[in-house]
Amino acid sequence: MSEVVPAIEAFLRARVEAGDIPGAAWAVAGPDGMLSEGAVGRASVTPWEAPAAIDTIYDLASLTKPLVTSFLYLTLRKQLGLSEQEPAWRFLPEIDRMDKREITLRHLLTHTSGMPDWVPFYLKGTTVQEYLGQLRDRPPQTRPGDRVVYSCAGYIMLGEILKRAASAPLDRLASEFIFAPLGLRSTTFNPPSAWHGRVAATEDSCEYERKLAGPDAAGYGGFRKGVIRGQVHDQNAWVLGGVAGNAGLFSTARETMAIAQEYLGARGRAASNRRRLLDGESVDLAMKNGTVGLNEARSFAFRIAAGGETAAGVDLPAESIGHNGFTGTSVWIDPVRPRVYVLLTNRVHPKVSDTVDMLSLRRGFHSAACRI
Repeated sequence: MSEVVPAIEAFLRARVEAGDIPGAAWAVAGPDGMLSEGAVGRASVTPWEAPAAIDTIYDLASLTKPLVTSFLYLTLRKQLGLSEQEPAWRFLPEIDRMDKREITLRHLLTHTSGMPDWVPFYLKGTTVQEYLGQLRDRPPQTRPGDRVVYSCAGYIMLGEILKRAASAPLDRLASEFIFAPLGLRSTTFNPPSAWHGRVAATEDSCEYERKLAGPDAAGYGGFRKGVIRGQVHDQNAWVLGGVAGNAGLFSTARETMAIAQEYLGARGRAASNRRRLLDGESVDLAMKNGTVGLNEARSFAFRIAAGGETAAGVDLPAESIGHNGFTGTSVWIDPVRPRVYVLLTNRVHPKVSDTVDMLSLRRGFHSAACRI
């Protein structure tokens, strides 16, 4: 291990020096606890410099999907009387139109709903009801169940379904059923201002979203100005108050690891006597390919390494499951060894680069970390 930790650090430091990322924090753990953790580079380069540290809090972006939204579904589905075959429109009457009546919770969980990958909802709405109304008027891209199309819109829907089924906001559900039971103290939506000194900065002035929204954004005055820090980078989630099923979660590498380890079930934290938050059936749903025969292998929470080109690379087995976040974050879980690999970066700071190969960076991290 003494040779491995420098290998991880050396790899990430080289990517920092190459300008691919300003900084990073990592954590690697097995069933008996942490095997490696550390930080390199900077959490902020402008308007002031700040070093990255093990306790730096990162905007986890789409890791919100498996670490909160899917997690809550798997944890609460029986208590709330939810079924994977339940039609989404029964909870979301705003989308009730004939071409969406076949969409089920299973389709939302596995990104097979046919909903679009991304929509700048904020240009025409400021509430989730207005977001859903925009989805109602959009024809599905594919028939539900026919194809995997990664969809932030689908997870915004799923987060709202959980909120309505439980009669409680998503962030409150996450705190009560995930963060508090795990004893997490640096994991939240909407970090309080007292934490902002520890939060890694993201993009300057929403330039990427401005470009992505294109001509439709002409005249829109809601884009933030200045470096974003302590607010969710995703504009759709930010307009909804920083809490959504697709994005909004902030955490450290160590506490991200604590949530991810729950997906190992009985294989994780063998020495712990604490009651696990996910039962065996839930872990199986998170590990099992729910999109057999389609263009990607997806479970109820994750991408599966066996299904095409993924950030797992050649060093993680085909059974591995994982998820990436746009801000430069990732969690990959190897159920065979077993191991969990967490890499948190703020690669969008101070701007999003079109030339940085994050697939290569994540694979390189896994290659170094797998030597433990």
